[in-house]
Amino acid sequence: MHRQFAKEGLAVISVSLDDLGAEEGPEKIKNRVHNFLKQKGADFTNLLLDEDPKVWQERLRFQGAPCYYVFDRNGKWTQFRSDDAEIDYAVIDKLVTSHLKERGR
Repeated sequence: MHRQFAKEGLAVISVSLDDLGAEEGPEKIKNRVHNFLKQKGADFTNLLLDEDPKVWQERLRFQGAPCYYVFDRNGKWTQFRSDDAEIDYAVIDKLVTSHLKERGR
């Protein structure tokens, strides 16, 4: 989706909540995350939080990964989902396509 709509203004950001303080150590975790993103072709902005993931789960009000947020051109939060169910990318695609047709303020 990023490759398809970037020129129209779509910005995609991923945030990894892997705990850098876990037993395996931060370098192994960073490498694992990097390899996963590379394998998935995630060539957009990727962030790896260096804070306790629970803090962000509370701030962003989600139970766990995977989750997604969709914002319109004005930065208004229009959709959120956080659960273990399969993500319906057709629904996201339709919403994003609709937002990209809008004019921002």
